[in-house]
Amino acid sequence: MCESEPRAGVTEEERREAEQLETELDKYFFTVFDGSSPEDVSHAKQLWTSLSLLPPLESRLVNADIRQRLPIAPTNHDETLLVVGERLQEARHQKQRQEDRLQEARHQKQRQEERQRYMDMARQREETINMLHQQRKKRIQRETVSLLYKPRQRDRSERLALNPPEETDVEEVRRLQ
Repeated sequence: MCESEPRAGVTEEERREAEQLETELDKYFFTVFDGSSPEDVSHAKQLWTSLSLLPPLESRLVNADIRQRLPIAPTNHDETLLVVGERLQEARHQKQRQEDRLQEARHQKQRQEERQRYMDMARQREETINMLHQQRKKRIQRETVSLLYKPRQRDRSERLALNPPEETDVEEVRRLQ
């Protein structure tokens, strides 16, 4: 939309006041287009106002990259607080290191006790296995000595020959199958 075209809802008097303001602003900003039609002048003004560059970084009041103020110098009171704070910090670190050493010592002791317990269990297992072997040897020894005095055991075929199965038992077994 060109500035020379009348706007909807704008009276003739308001348009004249706007043009008068533009001519006064032109004097301050030195925008002069001699020998051009008013339409070309308005287009040129729109172009130059749209192409205006941002101000340089140094001329801005606030910028995130530039620190606006220097740091405040510490006073004697601040220095003593700083020294006391550092001492407290060092004391906390020493206490933490001491607690860490105590915890590590407890952990080492616990591991040593656990290792000793497992060693005791292994020793007890070995003793139990040795005792079982001793008992087995003694039992075998006793059985070999008493083998001479035991009655002879018969085979199954000999037992069947001495006690033949009855006919009724055989028939019942066949019926079950």
